[in-house]
This record gives sequence, C-alpha cells and structure tokens, in this order.
Amino acid sequence: MELIVIARPSLFKEECHLVNQLFEAGLQVFHLRKENASEADYRRIIEGILPEYHPRIALHHFHTLASDYNMKRIHHTESFRKSLQIEELAKNKVFSTSIHQLIDLDQIASYHYSFFSPVFNSFSKPGYKGIIPPGFRLKKTDTQPKIIALGGIGLNQIDQVKEMNFDGLALLGCIWNDPAQALTNFKKAQQHCLVHPQKPLKTS
Repeated sequence: MELIVIARPSLFKEECHLVNQLFEAGLQVFHLRKENASEADYRRIIEGILPEYHPRIALHHFHTLASDYNMKRIHHTESFRKSLQIEELAKNKVFSTSIHQLIDLDQIASYHYSFFSPVFNSFSKPGYKGIIPPGFRLKKTDTQPKIIALGGIGLNQIDQVKEMNFDGLALLGCIWNDPAQALTNFKKAQQHCLVHPQKPLKTS
C-alpha cells in the first residue's frame, strides 16, 4: 500500500533534517505544500533536502522550481487543474491532483494519482470533517489513476483505509503534530502499509 507524507503547513526549523530522515527510512514520495510560503522558502526547504531525494518531492506551488532541482513530480490543486487543458501536462513528469467528490474521477484520467479528502475528521484542521460514509468501499476501473486517501489518517486508521479499497494513504498530522515522533510514527505506518502490498504508483 502506497505511503505518502505531506509537509507540515507551517515552516519549522527541523523540517529538512526530519524529511531527510524519512527518505532515508524509505519514504518514496513527499508532497511539499506550504500555503503561505514564498518561493524563497521553497528553495530553502528543497536545498536543505539531499539532492538524491529531490525526484521524490512533489511540488504544490512554484512549479518552475522543478527544472532547477531535478524534480519530477508536480501537484495540481483542484482549482488549478480545472484551469488547464489536458494536453498541457508534460510527458516527462509525474502529475498528481486532488479531488473531493468521487464524481470527479472521470476528469482526472490523465493524472498518475490523486488525493481524495477528507476521509476522516482532520487532525490538523479543526472542523474539517470526514466525508466517507459508514461501510464505504471505493469502486475503481483500470483507466482511473490511483486514489490516495487523505485526511485524519493515523496509525489506527490504516487498516480501515485498506478495507475501503484505496490504493494508498497520505499522512500529515500523524507525522507532524509531534515532530519529535515523526520518524517513529512514519516507521510504524510503513510497517502497517507493508502488510498491504500494492503495485507502485503509475509513473508514465
């Protein structure tokens, strides 16, 4: 089962060191999303992460930085995606996006994978309620991109996410609410996910 980590929304001193540790521990994809950060902030974070891990970073903003740092992954927010023409997606990148309604699955066939949120009540955004009904199971076709569950997922929800038929999950609050436990919690989540192996995310 795929395991993705999304950056803590705010900047903090130890971030680059911890992200390097997560990559060293086996993290495959790190989504760099900072809602109020500048391009200079993004550059400082990227330059604090070891160059060999740059291809595993997905950029949510300042996409032109990808060419400066050998980055292969670009994320489009829902609003940004809706402003694009499909043919604008470059062939040599891995593109991800976000959806909040399953009806939008038909609109993202050109993407490699998509977050679907919020699955559960958010840890990091008070009042951000989960939208998954009891007994939910995701129905997918072979033509759809992989769907990654996001929102309120902690160590105790990983098995439940698998039962819902998601292809993977993304962690945010579980990792960053207590940075001192970030690496420990990642390794625990990694062990849970290894119990549910799946094919890697589509990259071409």
